[in-house]
This record gives sequence, structure tokens and C-alpha cells, in this order.
Amino acid sequence: MFKIITKIFLLFIFISIINKQVIAISGEEISTKVSEWLIKEGIKGTPIFSKNSFYKDCNNEIEIKKIFQNYNTIKVNCSDINGFKLIMRVRTLKNDKNKKTTKPDVVFKTTIKNKIPKKKSKLLKIIKLKKSVEKNDILELDDLEIVSTEKKHQTSFFSNKKDLVGRKLKTNLKMGQILHPRHLFESFDINNGDVISIVSNLGNVSVTVSGEAQDSGNLGDLIKVKNLKSGKIIKGYIKKDKKIKIFR
Repeated sequence: MFKIITKIFLLFIFISIINKQVIAISGEEISTKVSEWLIKEGIKGTPIFSKNSFYKDCNNEIEIKKIFQNYNTIKVNCSDINGFKLIMRVRTLKNDKNKKTTKPDVVFKTTIKNKIPKKKSKLLKIIKLKKSVEKNDILELDDLEIVSTEKKHQTSFFSNKKDLVGRKLKTNLKMGQILHPRHLFESFDINNGDVISIVSNLGNVSVTVSGEAQDSGNLGDLIKVKNLKSGKIIKGYIKKDKKIKIFR
């Protein structure tokens, strides 16, 4: 009798999961939409995303846009109430066939005997602030600009905007300030307040819902996460692609 009741209970759970999937959108469908969007943008690329995940179906049109100037990182957003927000990596195909390389012209100079020509100062590309910012602000792409300067006393600086976007400031800074590591809090794979994906596995079925990180951490760390649908605070381990696997 106990075995029969157990089988009925497991069957009920299985049917509930199947019904959830019927009204859900799969990772494979989202990847297909991203691929079609990339084609319209004239980009050859493949989304790096789990096709076995499931999300609540989106009643509004799914918005897809790039975060930086290239298409290596894109944002997928469903504007429904409690809709999902995903950050997705894209493996793009590089095409260098149409690039032309030109050899610099050779210039011959004559110098007076015993006169040593001056060496040109090496120019560095460094990042400065386009406007004043305050302590605990999160840096955005529009806050930054790249300028060229001579290599004199510059020892610690940033030259790639991607290394700074999303970083949190330790102190107030003025417009034109060169950014140094000492100005920023430590960089984490997931920061407090980030929208992430909460993954729960039940047998061979994987269910994914949107959540908000309550702590900061790196791959493998155990952090607290808020389920945006239920409001419940749970714990999970940080995985790749801003995913959290529920701690059991």
C-alpha cells in the first residue's frame, strides 16, 4: 500500500513539472531568438547558453541588445512583471580577410656626428572619468573615456573599459581623475544586487527562475539569493554565466 501511495505522489510531482514546462520558454528557444537577432544584426555567432533551462513564458516581446560595442556579451530581457533578465555570452566568428595591412614608409634621416637623437616618449592609453562620481557608485560605460598620455609616472592604471564597467567605487572622485585599483572595491563574479538565474534540478529536469543576489562572491562561493517570484531568501553556489545552484 505504501509503495502505491509513493508512486502516485511521484506521478503527481512529475505531472506538475510537465505543466510548468508547457507554460514556460526553454533555453533552446531563447538561444534560437538570439541567433535570429544576431543574423539581423549581420553577426555570425553562437550563443553560449544552457538549452536545458526553463523560464516563465514572456507575454511581451523579448528584448535583445548588446552591452558593449561588440557582440560578445548581450542582454536578454522580458519586461513582464517578474520577467527574466539574462546576461549571455556569444562566440563570434572573426573575419580578417578584408583587412588590409600596409607597411610604413621607410624614412632615412641624417644626423650630425656625435649628436644623439632624442627618444620619443611612449604614449599610453589610460582611462579617465568623464564626470564626477561618488562613493559606492557603480561605474557605467558612459562614465569613462580613453586618453593618451606619456609614460612618466603612470604605474597602476586601466586601459580597457570592460575591466571597469560594473565596478563599485570606494571613494568620491572628480571629473578627469585617472582610475587606479585603489579606487575600486574587489571585483566579483556576482555582486550584491545582480540579477541572476536560480537553477534547481529535480531528477533529469532543470527548472530556472530569476533571482537577486544578496551577497557578492566568486565561482564556487555559497551566497544568499532572493527568489524574485516568491520573495523567499535561499542559499546557492555560484556557477558560470551568473547562475546559482540551490544548496540542499
